[in-house]
Amino acid sequence: MKFPHTTPARTLALAACVLALPLAGCTNPPQDAGTEPSRDVALRIAPAADPTGQALSHVYGDALEKLGYTISFAKPSQDPYRQVADGAADIAIDTAPAAIGLLPADLDPRGEDQRLSGDEAKALVGLVNDAELGFTALPLSEGDADAVMVLSGAEAIEYSIDSVASLATACSELAFVSAASTAGLDSALAGAGCADPVFRTVDAAKLHDELRASVGRVVVLERQDAVIGDEGFSMVDGSSELFDAAPYLALAGDAVDRDAADGLNQVTRQMNQQALIGLNRMVSGPDAMAPEDAAQRWRWIIDN
Repeated sequence: MKFPHTTPARTLALAACVLALPLAGCTNPPQDAGTEPSRDVALRIAPAADPTGQALSHVYGDALEKLGYTISFAKPSQDPYRQVADGAADIAIDTAPAAIGLLPADLDPRGEDQRLSGDEAKALVGLVNDAELGFTALPLSEGDADAVMVLSGAEAIEYSIDSVASLATACSELAFVSAASTAGLDSALAGAGCADPVFRTVDAAKLHDELRASVGRVVVLERQDAVIGDEGFSMVDGSSELFDAAPYLALAGDAVDRDAADGLNQVTRQMNQQALIGLNRMVSGPDAMAPEDAAQRWRWIIDN
């Protein structure tokens, strides 16, 4: 990433000063009070495919537009980081696990369990930057889109589930429902004492209905999913430790200067868990807003 410190006008003034050196003394040219640096810079953002990821990309884009940058958006995709790596975008917003594939295999920060922990996610940022891949990994968000296991309060009482250990005890009577592959989850559950768990994979749009039906079902949702709290469902305590930590991570290409990076980081610092849940609420359900419209409510979200 290039962080220029000297404006073109200042460079010309310094050059003139050097040429005039034999004739007179020279000092640094004065800065015009209140003058903003030129923002004749166009940046392209690659959003993730899910509505919350798209909305976050627009939040970042809105912040940069307020700083004077010209922003455009690539088509949402399942791998926005690849667009930055390939030079098709300048900025990409996704969760940290998606950046692992950008690294050589021998730099994978995960341990033998192949699950990305919170500390390993922090290490990932440094590994990406040390690898000098042509883009910069910016700081992680505080809020997390990691997966958790969720069930109804009635089911939690029925099966006496309040932890991963008690879930494992009851797992022979339960089905585990997810929108993604459960590779690795079966062994994690087995390690917790759950023998031969039953898994079902459904379309992501059907997960909430699976949870509401909730007859002997445990559903895997993202922690940022607003339906968990809004409809009074219960997260299984400690279940996030069975999945990758998934804080949001912005990647910035070489066209992103220091001021733009600072603007991106300011948004990231605002992304606590409640803010992510609030944004997810706006882009979910039958009355969902368009991601770009939800992004316009960001200030309201972080202030409430």
